[in-house]
This record gives sequence, structure tokens and C-alpha cells, in this order.
Amino acid sequence: MLSRIVGKGQRRHPRMLAPMVVSAMAVSLAAACSSGSSEGQGGASGGMLRVGVVASTISTIDAYSNLRSQDFYVRNATMFEPLAHRTKDGGFQWALATGITHNKANTEWTVKLRPNVKFHDGSAFGADDVIAVFKRVLDKKNALIERNYIDFIDPKGIEKVDDLTVRFTLPKPYGPFEFAVSNSNIIFYKKDSKPEQAMGTGPFSLVSFTAGRETVVKRNDNYWGTKPKIDRVKLISFKTAEASTNALIGGQIDASSNILQTSLPTIEKTPGLKVMKSDVNLKVSIGMRADTPPFNDVRVRQAMRLIINRKLALSNAFDGLGELANDHSGFDRCKPDVPQRDQDLPQAKKLLADAGKSNLTIDLETGANKPGMLQLVQILAEDAKKIGVTIKVQKMELGAYLEKWGKRTFYTGYDTRPYLEGVPEMISKDDVLNHQHWHDPEFEALAKDLYATSDVQEQCEIQKKMKKIEYERGASILTATNPTVSVFSSKVHGLVPEFPSGNLYDFTKVSIDH
Repeated sequence: MLSRIVGKGQRRHPRMLAPMVVSAMAVSLAAACSSGSSEGQGGASGGMLRVGVVASTISTIDAYSNLRSQDFYVRNATMFEPLAHRTKDGGFQWALATGITHNKANTEWTVKLRPNVKFHDGSAFGADDVIAVFKRVLDKKNALIERNYIDFIDPKGIEKVDDLTVRFTLPKPYGPFEFAVSNSNIIFYKKDSKPEQAMGTGPFSLVSFTAGRETVVKRNDNYWGTKPKIDRVKLISFKTAEASTNALIGGQIDASSNILQTSLPTIEKTPGLKVMKSDVNLKVSIGMRADTPPFNDVRVRQAMRLIINRKLALSNAFDGLGELANDHSGFDRCKPDVPQRDQDLPQAKKLLADAGKSNLTIDLETGANKPGMLQLVQILAEDAKKIGVTIKVQKMELGAYLEKWGKRTFYTGYDTRPYLEGVPEMISKDDVLNHQHWHDPEFEALAKDLYATSDVQEQCEIQKKMKKIEYERGASILTATNPTVSVFSSKVHGLVPEFPSGNLYDFTKVSIDH
């Protein structure tokens, strides 16, 4: 089996993870700041939690949409559930499934579903609902992002064994089946229900939704797991991290994971606010479209990676919170043996000259929807001036930015996913998924080997080779990996950072002082 799984006799609530260990930080926060989770004591039942999220005006209530901003993920986490949740130790924590078994050849996988689970309308959850969701995701006409994670499944090979058992017969062996189908975005709603009903099984059910403004959910008293303490959660949408930060300082919201890290000194001095940091898991990157000039020349991509001062980016863009990164997307133990990339302006200038791109002028577009993102590209632009390169930074409204996702040439993005989950997008032929349009034959061949084995150590060795290729000729600039920083009112208790994103998704243990 790929990973260790929490057994049926060890049932825990699906999103209540142990407090996360805080990584070493380059700066220290005030003693009043908390790290890992907000304390679980105190507070009373009832009340409403107001959570600030950065959202687009084109967000949708559908559990599956390719137009996604932060509110999409937080909202889905309150109302819907996956088969299992991943844990920091590499295992799983059962949610809507209670077990997954397979044959010796890794071609037949059987999923046992949790009994006595009800949808928000009181109807029973079962195999028919699971099959309906998988078939929707796998239908190429729907062009959903999640298909990319499970396209090794033939929808004709999915069958109902009984009301609580689904069997998947695969066309060829696939070792990390559990990892793929437990993707946190593969969530389950009632078969034949309408998207606007948001008919899930989660701890909260929908009250109202206004695109780009707010979502209100209420406690699901028929929830199969530990029932939430609070009555309601209101997700309040903001266009920028600055606006979310100001609302928190001003008391208009109770908590948010979209905080300007440069505002931490002010937050630390604000009575009644506390800070919580996740593990180092956030990857804010600059993408280069590899099939379009000037980035279809690997020398130009290498030059851009040598222009930026990574230490300055870490200290100034991310306020010193995190660790230097090395232009590959893995932040786990399976790291390649390559030197840390440093700024080298003479070599960058030579590479551009060799490529015939001296004195290059290019636009860099950003939605600036993550802390440090705008400052990061501004640092790159300032460094580029030193060798005669002009980078014009264009800050865009998030909705307009996302509408042309996958079609931009020089742009920003972010990710928090484990490597096994991110690779399918990196080798996809879909430009919305593989937004860098980067196709490397050696990398893609290794990806096939990666998913053909269920041996964890073998997977790790393959990952190292793949990350080295990213480092040498990939299409993104990754200067640092950072913790997700959340801030919340001292009246709020029981918050935990979700793994792996570090965001505030789980509100089941939250209580509020009245």
C-alpha cells in the first residue's frame, strides 16, 4: 500500500488534525502570538464566525468549477467532503470512505463507504452518489481540473458492488490510487442535485451565496461526525489581501488566512488579535510560458531565475517567514542534490545575449492574490533593471486575471499541494492545467514511472530526478516556500491550519466568546 491509513477503530473527525509544528522563522513574533492552532478552551456554543477570504466576482457555488479563488476552497470545505483527508505523516484519515483495498496487480481497487451518512436534506449518501461524481469529473466534455488527477480511471470500469461499496477496475496498474482519489478537491454531492443546492454531507449547509460578496452556512445538526459548536459561518469576500487585513484590524471580520505579512508588526500591536502559522507549505511562484517567446528559449528562463535576489525576496516580500527555494516544486524530503541557486547578474546577462534577448522588455501580470506576491514581482523587476531588462508589472483585478488563466506569458501563481498531486497538471496537455505549457519528454517519462509504482522509496527517488529537471530547465521561478499566516480574534478558539494548504478550512471545533 502507498501510505499508512488511520484504521476504522481509530476514527477521528475528518478535518481535525493535530496542531502543526512551526518551522523556524527568520523573524520572531510577539509572545502573544500563537502558532499551530488557537487554544481549544474557552468560548461558548452558538454564534457566528466571520472569515475573510480573497474572492473573485465570478466565483460560483458549484462544487466543481475551474474559476477558483480562495472562497471556493473554504466554502467547499464547509459543505462537502472527500473520501479521506491526508495527514502530515503521509497517511490518510477516513472521511466518506472507511477502507480501500486492491489486488496484487494494482488494477482493481475497492472503496468501502461510511454507513449512516446523510446529505443536508436527510437523504442517504452511498455508492450511486460516488459513481455520479467520478463520472462527471472524468467526462472530458466537462474539462474539470480534477480529471487530471484521476484520468488513469476508465469510467466504464467503475461499478457499484452494493450501496456502500464501489469497485474500480483500471486499464493498467496505478500504485498511488488512494492518494489520487483522496484529493481534497474530489468531493461528493447528492446525485442529480442542482449546483445551487450545494447538497453535500459536510458539517455545515448552505444558507445563502452572493458571488464576490459572501457565503453563509449553518451548522448541520445531522452531521455524521462531531457537530460544530458555532451556529453559522459567514465567508466575507475581499478583492485583495490588503482589504482583508484592514478588515481584521478594524474588527469587521474574526479571522483570515489572507494577511499581508508586512502588516504583522501592526497586527502584533493590535489588542485582541492573535497570529497562527502553518508549516512551510506555500509556494508563491512566477510562471513563464515555455511555448511562447521569449520563454521558449531555456536560456531566457534560466536567466530570469538568476536575476532575482532570493534572500531579498524572502526578507522583503515574505517578511522573512519561510525558507529559500530552488525552482522546483517539491518541499518535502525527496529533494534533488542540486546547489542553491543564487543571484548571478553577469551570467543572466550572458544567457540573454546568447539567446539574442538583450535589453528585453516584457509585461508581468499578477492578480496579487497571495501575501508577498506583488512585492516579489516588484523585486524581480528592480533586479532586472540592473542588466538592462525592463519588466512591466501589471496588477490586475482577480476576476479578469483568472478568466485568461493558462493563456498568460509571464505571470504569478501559488500552490500548496504535495508533489504527487501537482505532477499530473505539469504533464497535462490542457493549458488551464499546465499553464506553463512546459513539456519535457524526460520529465514526462519519469512521471509515468512515478505513478506505476506503489513503493514509497522508489517514488521518492523518481521525484528527485524529476525535480532536478525542473531545476535545470523548468518554467517557473520559485524563490521561497512560506508558511500560511492566519490572524484571528482572541475571542475565537479552536482554529487549526488545514493540511497541506495551511488555510483556515475547519470550523467544527471553533467556539466564540460572547
